[in-house]
Amino acid sequence: MKSSNQALLSTNLIFVFLISYGLTITLTAFFLASPQKLIIGMQHIISSPSNLVTDYVHIAGVGPAFLNSGILTLSSLFLLRKHKHHFCSLTVSVIMMLSGFSFFGKNIVNSAPIIFGCLLYLRIHHSGRQDLLVMGLLSTCLSPIVSTIYSAPDHFIIPNTMIALIAGLLIGYLILPIFEFLKVHTKELNLYNMGFSAGFIGVIGNLTTRNVLAIKIVPHALSFEHHRALFYFLVALFTVPLLVFLYFYKKNITRSKYLLSDLKKIARFSLYGYLAVILTLVLKVPLSGILVGAILTFAGFSMYNFKFRYFFFPALGVFLTALLFYQDLATTNNIVIILFASTLAPMTRKYGLVTGTFSGGFFSLVTRNTQYLTAGINLYNCGFAGGITVLLMDLVRIQFYKNSKIKKYFQTLHLSIIHNEKKIMTKFQDFSQAFIFKITTIKDNHP
Repeated sequence: MKSSNQALLSTNLIFVFLISYGLTITLTAFFLASPQKLIIGMQHIISSPSNLVTDYVHIAGVGPAFLNSGILTLSSLFLLRKHKHHFCSLTVSVIMMLSGFSFFGKNIVNSAPIIFGCLLYLRIHHSGRQDLLVMGLLSTCLSPIVSTIYSAPDHFIIPNTMIALIAGLLIGYLILPIFEFLKVHTKELNLYNMGFSAGFIGVIGNLTTRNVLAIKIVPHALSFEHHRALFYFLVALFTVPLLVFLYFYKKNITRSKYLLSDLKKIARFSLYGYLAVILTLVLKVPLSGILVGAILTFAGFSMYNFKFRYFFFPALGVFLTALLFYQDLATTNNIVIILFASTLAPMTRKYGLVTGTFSGGFFSLVTRNTQYLTAGINLYNCGFAGGITVLLMDLVRIQFYKNSKIKKYFQTLHLSIIHNEKKIMTKFQDFSQAFIFKITTIKDNHP
């Protein structure tokens, strides 16, 4: 009974954290813009095609962008609460991703039909699947299809609004079984696997909107004029959870391992968020709607227990690719790819750091070219590219292993690399702990 209460406390803590976040960004909107500007801005957001990259900060202003994100965040939380969802670190990751992408592609109108389609599928097939419910929220990555259709001129007897509604319901109903099927084939080595599933529907959606509905998809510009406001928002967002963690940690809350575990995850959310913000400052890239979305997603999924080294080496591969081949290191696009290289964290954990670095380089090449297939209709393009990277690298591995001698050689080499990697990382961790202990001792002994 005691264990159950501790688990409940952990769940409630996460819900309070998320609801506080949703209320904060919603109320922030009213400090950044007047009610009249918020209404006009929301109208611009809802009527836009919303394909990548539709920076809501650019087309509507920073206030309406915050309001749109807050409305989607709160409505998603209430939906999960209504269906008695057990809030956990995965929930935080999903909500942060949903909230982040609400700055450049998702709004309450284009997401609603897809969510209703998911709920219909779950009601018929899997009413008790909590994990599929949160995946249903992520399937709104295809919401630009809905916006693209209803914002275009009518060409048929049936109005585009009705076609958009039917398309959204159909996408929501089909995306979850497609996700379940493809997850098996990628062996869960792609962290943003919903993006991989949505990519296939996005390709079909792109062909349909262009050739059947005769809709031309136009790219959009980014806005950098609100860098300062977005920077202050991110700093405040990542500072508060860290202060909460430090407050409870100093009180030595060890009697509840569930509570302590969640507090550490919240601290990790803050630290990874700071890391992403520092990266933009070091490369001197101003913040925009898409960068805020990428940073929130990266920080949110850090709670899904991927360690820094599992992210660092794919990110290193992206960094080297940008430096050697594209010469676009200090650009918004490259920073987004670096942050979303975290999708390959499971692959790095399984196959090692060297493989992770190579996968990051290949991921960068794929990401820069897959957007043309979906024309920005799939907001999780990096997840789509991550799935392709995992499958192609696994295909190469299988082909090499067809020859028994080659298989034995590469397996031996792989085990040797993994062993050396672990020795190096162990030495680095020991050095880091000793260094921190030394600094702490000097500080404590200082008069």
